[in-house]
Amino acid sequence: MLRFDHRPDRYLRAPRLVRGASAVELWVIATEPAGEAVLALGLDAGEREIARSDAILGLTREPLPRVAGDAGWADRASDGEWTVSIERGEGTSAVRARRAAVETLVWRAHGTAAAPAVHAVTGGAWVAFHHNVREDTGEPDLAKWIALRFVTDAGDVLEPSAPMTDRDRDREGEEQGFELPSLAVGPDGAVAIYGRGSHAFFRQDASAAGFTPRRALGATDWGCRGLWVSVLVADGVLHAARREKDGIVLETDPLPEGGPPALAPARVEHPARVHRDVPPRPPGPDPAARYGRRTLFGDIHQHSAHSDGCGTADEPYLRARWAYGDDFCALTDHEAFLGKRIGPGEWRYLCEVADRHDEPGAFATLLAYEWTGRRFPGPGHKVVYLPPEGGAIVGRDEVPDGAELVRRVVAQGGFAVPHHVGWTGADEAAHDPVGQPVWEICSCHGCYLHADHPLGSRGELYDQLVDAVMRRGHRFGFIACSDGHGLLHHHGVGRKRDPFRCGLTAVQAHDCTREGILRAIRERRCYATSGVPILLDLTAGGAPMGSEVRVAAPVEVRAEARAAVELASLALVGPDGVIAEVRGSGLDATVEARVGHGWVYARAEQVDGEMAWSSPIFLDPP
Repeated sequence: MLRFDHRPDRYLRAPRLVRGASAVELWVIATEPAGEAVLALGLDAGEREIARSDAILGLTREPLPRVAGDAGWADRASDGEWTVSIERGEGTSAVRARRAAVETLVWRAHGTAAAPAVHAVTGGAWVAFHHNVREDTGEPDLAKWIALRFVTDAGDVLEPSAPMTDRDRDREGEEQGFELPSLAVGPDGAVAIYGRGSHAFFRQDASAAGFTPRRALGATDWGCRGLWVSVLVADGVLHAARREKDGIVLETDPLPEGGPPALAPARVEHPARVHRDVPPRPPGPDPAARYGRRTLFGDIHQHSAHSDGCGTADEPYLRARWAYGDDFCALTDHEAFLGKRIGPGEWRYLCEVADRHDEPGAFATLLAYEWTGRRFPGPGHKVVYLPPEGGAIVGRDEVPDGAELVRRVVAQGGFAVPHHVGWTGADEAAHDPVGQPVWEICSCHGCYLHADHPLGSRGELYDQLVDAVMRRGHRFGFIACSDGHGLLHHHGVGRKRDPFRCGLTAVQAHDCTREGILRAIRERRCYATSGVPILLDLTAGGAPMGSEVRVAAPVEVRAEARAAVELASLALVGPDGVIAEVRGSGLDATVEARVGHGWVYARAEQVDGEMAWSSPIFLDPP
């Protein structure tokens, strides 16, 4: 085994094994102070530079890699005369294989397919990809699993006739799924599939005897690792390279053996099915329309395999738009966490992926990342939202202080948002109502409004919960997000099977664009829900939610809610608790009260326990 460790002045990613003129070479992308470079590392000794740029998107998936020229490189792979690619429509994905002028549809379904791999052999090519469509019901789901197909030169699509062992789309625990495949074929035709679980890398072989159990490679504990394992058979030796926490690991593995798998015709077309457990939107008029605005819903805090989550960078946007029907979305991978760093090239790639899913007026994507400070008594974690045109990452290695981070982000035209404050800390000293206009109060980690919340919460920093911080005079609006990483029940702490429906941000925006959504959040014309669309509005003396109002005497405060599930209650809440409440009011509710100085927010609760909380209105003396 060989190791090429990260250094303070050089971070390595994207290993690729290449058959050189005289020996196998390991190509990597190195992030250095002067920029990024593609380096060839000889397996015996030596190092040479292949390419250099300020930011390298990635290396194409072909035997002799090239520096990727666009964000679509991860949806294509080639070997010999064969190319396989992913094509997507309105909620559908198709896998297509091409050889010369012949194109073959390999798989198409209402769901997401990604990360194709291809290995050419005599008579055809092995094709692998991962997808989220269940084999038992045909429903799109959360866990992604690798599919293996054989496409003949004549265009027939076959698959191993034996069932894949260890595949379980309902698996519990921290290690779920099997995604981002790479392929190696032994001399006798047996196939080795390499892939990534939610944390560890795995190998699974297919031969005439069927599928072997999956075997973990390297460390299996929770953490941030690379995406693909690179594999190459040369001179009778199978080489495999992967990025672990400390750097690149290169080792030899046994060749797959046992003969080629027995094959049977594969199903290519799959009927459309609705994604599991998608909450409906409320019927009836939108209360934001009275202001010339629209209520829009989106999840703007979630993770992919580019940090400590699952799946490719495209999949959060596809899931949000076509599975859940959300209006906007953000992917917020950690900029530095557990040995993982997002350098300029990977950041450029993530921004380009967000840009290609952004469709102003129909679906908006935000440019964001999670700054991962140390837990309390450190500054905790903050999600950074950049202006529509984007900007550079401000990393924790460069700026470890929360207040300085907020200042840097404001200078870029963005803002920061603390989250799961009762677990990792609120960083109260760094709060700035301009640089942190809102706080994330609910996610798959629970609700951080107050202690002993019925939705639960992770952590015991009770003095840093939202109500305690607001009573000490700090001001901010409310949002909620999933903080989903792709795991069912999120490591066992999530209250729902689907972590991506554990928090949702609503905005009252003028339009469905990056500019409109960011403006609404800055204005605190936004609110939080526990993961379902609930229409909610709050006014005080005619001023909208998020306002700061000077009043000489108590003013009329009015809240209105509309839901798709019967409402259990709608309340106005202030520093001393519930001010007024109506209960058992069907799908629509209104509550009113006269409120004096302090702050007030609206809380709606459905009979199924789902909730929504408006951003507060702050009432000040004249």
